[in-house]
Amino acid sequence: MTARTFTIDHALQSQADACRTVGSPLYATLLEGLLDDHRRGGITAELLDGVSEQPVHDAVPLRYVATGHLLALTGRAPALAAHYPSCGGRWAGDGAVVDDFLATAQRHRDDFAKGLRRNVQTNEVGRAPVLVSGLAEISAQHGLPLDQLEIGSSAGLLSCWDQFAYDDGSTFAGNPTSPLRFGPEWWTRATPGLDRLQPVYRRRASDISPIDIRTEHGRQTMMSFIWPDQILRSERLHVAMAIAGRVDIVVEQADAGRWLAVQLDAGPTHGVATVVFHSIVWQYLPVSTRDEMRSVLTAAGSTSGNDNPLCWLRMEPSTPAHAELRLTTWPGGEETLLAEVGYHGADIRWLS
Repeated sequence: MTARTFTIDHALQSQADACRTVGSPLYATLLEGLLDDHRRGGITAELLDGVSEQPVHDAVPLRYVATGHLLALTGRAPALAAHYPSCGGRWAGDGAVVDDFLATAQRHRDDFAKGLRRNVQTNEVGRAPVLVSGLAEISAQHGLPLDQLEIGSSAGLLSCWDQFAYDDGSTFAGNPTSPLRFGPEWWTRATPGLDRLQPVYRRRASDISPIDIRTEHGRQTMMSFIWPDQILRSERLHVAMAIAGRVDIVVEQADAGRWLAVQLDAGPTHGVATVVFHSIVWQYLPVSTRDEMRSVLTAAGSTSGNDNPLCWLRMEPSTPAHAELRLTTWPGGEETLLAEVGYHGADIRWLS
């Protein structure tokens, strides 16, 4: 067994474990079956070997299953769709889904080869409450409108956070008439006080490969990255896409580091709090992009002041069980751990 083969096996097993932990028994079963097929040298090995030198880092297993899901959603893999609740199917809890997935991969090799080159993009809207909690903290500290720059924005859904409704049990924020609502169950303890949120001054967003949800293909592509037995997530995404389609925002196609350098070339805007934010994006960025982002933020932060602060808000992996919400603020460049949170946004444990 080569080092690369071992790494792909590890990626498949790790993702199977994660799916079981986060509540997708269907994908846990499917990925373990695909791991067996890879070890046997089947179609999974033919397709996945050589795709990436870092298959865990690049989430290659999720690219693989998302391609199958997209084929099912578009009606091109009816046998696979029959197992997927997201497609109107019903999973019997057995391994038959593995056989139908492998048959689909054999039948649609070119589609899978293309799909394995596509970055994982969910822009999971369930992460909106924890990001809003961080934005409320920024608002409380500075009392200024928010000038947003989202990295890895995908379709721009989270950039439209103020079009959703939030109720933490004691304070309310967002659009009170929104059909997408997040209640007190998203927080496990005290919150920063959502009623302190300042309005959005401007929305800017970028992605290396943005998805246009104004098209049917774009909406189906977004849906393909949701795990097919997690119906509540699928329903939230449908509603969020409908809302975002009415918001005036363009997600620019660009490398995050170069894009941020252009946006912050003149420093943070006076009279607003400039907020660079992202969620489960950092791990997918090349090292050179991460280095450039840090350099740009530090340089722009050096020109900030009380009337033009710069804030870097990010929800990124910490342990297999939870991510962390961290905030770095300039002037000063002080970093604060604000919260721990589940990877899909639930169970916010506010720490600040």
